Amino acid sequence: MLIENSTPLTTRRSLARTRDRCKWRVFLVVSGLLLIVNVAARGASWAVSRNIPLGVSVTRVAADPHRPWVYAIDRQDSNILFINLTTGTVGKTLYVGQDPSDCDIDSSGNFLYVANKGSGTGLPGSWRIGVIALSNQTLVTSYITSVVAEHVTAGRAGILYYNAGYLWNSGDAHALDTTTGTDWGTFAIVKTRMVILSNKSRLFGQYTYTGNLGAMGDFDVSTNPITLVDSIEYSIYPYGWDYDNYSLSGNDQYLAYGQILFNSTNFMDQIGLFQEQVYALNYDASIAFGQTGIWDTTTFPIHGDATMITNMPFASTIMTFDSGTNVLYAFNSTNNSLCVIEPSTSNGIPLRWLQQHGLGTNDSVETQDPDHDGYTNLQEWLLGSDPTNSASPATAFQLQWLAGSHLAVQATSPARWYELQRTYDLVSSPWQPVSVLEGTGSNLVFDVTTDMSQQKKAFYRLRPKVY
Repeated sequence: MLIENSTPLTTRRSLARTRDRCKWRVFLVVSGLLLIVNVAARGASWAVSRNIPLGVSVTRVAADPHRPWVYAIDRQDSNILFINLTTGTVGKTLYVGQDPSDCDIDSSGNFLYVANKGSGTGLPGSWRIGVIALSNQTLVTSYITSVVAEHVTAGRAGILYYNAGYLWNSGDAHALDTTTGTDWGTFAIVKTRMVILSNKSRLFGQYTYTGNLGAMGDFDVSTNPITLVDSIEYSIYPYGWDYDNYSLSGNDQYLAYGQILFNSTNFMDQIGLFQEQVYALNYDASIAFGQTGIWDTTTFPIHGDATMITNMPFASTIMTFDSGTNVLYAFNSTNNSLCVIEPSTSNGIPLRWLQQHGLGTNDSVETQDPDHDGYTNLQEWLLGSDPTNSASPATAFQLQWLAGSHLAVQATSPARWYELQRTYDLVSSPWQPVSVLEGTGSNLVFDVTTDMSQQKKAFYRLRPKVY
């Protein structure tokens, strides 16, 4: 069996069966422990550390600042998904209104506001902003809005902001008093998603400055009335409505919009131009996340360009960065899952995991075996075991034949996927995937009946994967 990740790597034991006169005989080939690395070491990178199946497509994600949960919008079924990061499952779904389109967490971190476009009747009363208490994950109230609520952003205590997007009422942006439910009316024509500084003093969004021409807007929302304090006519074509991807750094000093990184307090101070649109920034904007790439922005002042650190594991525009944990949550549309992406060693060990176990965070730690149990730190990470406890994993990671035509592996991790691979010749034939099963916390069983009926001989190995 082979323990490996996508680099590939690892410990190897191969199981083979041959068929002679319709009888299969078992051969166990043991080649000991082997680590193969076929890529050049490139220092710390970013990699997927967890894959959480959602079962549906989502359009927005928000990370809870105080609890191990992420919230996502399922527009097709008009549900909010409560994603439990501890168990790696969708713990709950909740209907809070028809056609939810945006969400944001209030300044206390205790309530989730959800903008619902409504039934499409065009009548007041069908447009609502739902309020979810995060302590018990229940809908506690809804605010009826005077225009469609396409985007919503939580302001200072007792206030939220929403706008009608591109199609309704010219994108009217409103402020709403959450204590009384009173709508304070329009303060600007803002058509895009809005973002706000952590102290809730400045709000950013693309607004109409004349006719149907759009520009970036910086609004002072620290007091009433709301005032426009900075603007710039970007994007240039088509008339300011190219992008809808505002994102702020965790320290509030930088704003990404379109392909440009700005000083958030001075739009004339433009840090640099990316090769693609950016959808999230880390705490200090030293790292930017695009649809296809992860970028180092510290090279902007050195040679004028951001440097790609690595490709995104999959293309995505639906993401959010949690500065508290230094983790990116991104939706993978190819398998409808939420992926946790975080700083890692070259072959994918999360630095956070290494630090939790008191280990170093450079690439050399991958091949070390601090508990002397025969498994390297990289192998322990892939197995979901403790690299500092020689009794972990408690059960040897190996394939076993069961009665008939089934292979089993014991004590699988629910945070891993297990790919059974097969070859017909250990010397010259390539390994091919046969089946992939999600770990359960207990045993997994693979059915190889088809192989037994079609081939005289086959060798099998197992590859644990994060996703």
